Amino acid sequence: MRIASNLYDSRIHSRNLLVEITIGEYELFVNDVLEKNEFQRRRVRSSKTVYALLKEDLLKQCIIPPIVLALTNDVEFDQDDDESFKTALTQNKDHLVILDGLQRTYTIVDLLAELRASGDDESLQKVLGTKLRIEIYVGLNRLGILYRMLTLNTGQTPMSLRQQIEMLYLDYVSKEIDGVELIREADGRVANKPNQYNFKDVIEGFNAYLDRDELPIDKANILENINSLEKLSKENQNSELFEKFLSSLNSTISKLVELCGDSEVSEMFIDEHGSPFGKNISQIVKKPQSISGFGAAVGKMIDFEVLKTMDDIHIVVKEIKIEDPVAFLEEINDSLLWLKSNSKKIGNAQRSFFTFFFRDLLNHDSDSFRSPIKASKSALRKYQSLNM
Repeated sequence: MRIASNLYDSRIHSRNLLVEITIGEYELFVNDVLEKNEFQRRRVRSSKTVYALLKEDLLKQCIIPPIVLALTNDVEFDQDDDESFKTALTQNKDHLVILDGLQRTYTIVDLLAELRASGDDESLQKVLGTKLRIEIYVGLNRLGILYRMLTLNTGQTPMSLRQQIEMLYLDYVSKEIDGVELIREADGRVANKPNQYNFKDVIEGFNAYLDRDELPIDKANILENINSLEKLSKENQNSELFEKFLSSLNSTISKLVELCGDSEVSEMFIDEHGSPFGKNISQIVKKPQSISGFGAAVGKMIDFEVLKTMDDIHIVVKEIKIEDPVAFLEEINDSLLWLKSNSKKIGNAQRSFFTFFFRDLLNHDSDSFRSPIKASKSALRKYQSLNM
């Protein structure tokens, strides 16, 4: 291994090393990364001809484009000593993430496996000794990784932002944050306990926070998401925004659940209005429309300096009052049922409603401040004034 270049990226506050490394050395580093591939983009099964050609090129010792990696933790090493960096990389390889070149990596691993199986030791040794160029970002935080992945993927068919954020934040599924448990679809379980949330719904809400836009993820384009990250430069310094977002979301929802308890809309309401958006508070505020509305609302309030940071939300929600939980549940359901009957894109309308709802509920300058039933009424009025 040889460090060919050592530069500092001031945009994402990370050191970037261009390293020359043999395929044999690279294989040792990335085997564990591929085994825990839940953190990485999934393997592409198409373009078999392209990857077959790449295997032939590797056998001919062709130089392939650099593969880009990131170390998600900061490491100490002598920047003038190749062996010092190799040792640091080896000791921290569990923290490696492949930003660009995963399919090339799979092709390399497949080729080595085929050569070992065939017993062609001469070709195997030749490939193992072939040099690669690897870019490695050292100490890159999560939003820095997201930003760099967006820019790396703009020239090709990009992953959706949901895929990228899921990949980057999947380790939170097994990490406890304020007692919250995130449930994935693959788990085959339902998020039906107070401290449980569907992971994909939280991801949508976090994306709404990043974009300051409650609309679904597939509406966003890459350039807009890069611009949204630019706006977050102050917040991005030395903070884990995903943790803060999840903590503030849980604090708000937990308070509403505490205030409403086991209350549900009345049978009379159901007989008169039909099936509600949600019979109880959890069925209402834990849906993706609500979580996305919360994310967009908080992002906009921070931009307008109504909130200084997400930490302010914990203080505000402590003072939320609900005198009549059933009246609140029926009021918010009534508004949502009106949207269902009067909107072409119901899901988008519901997301916009919840954005207004949380902005009014958490804004100290609003007449609906800390009053969910007033916020339900004002959110519908604001939606109607802008869309009718």
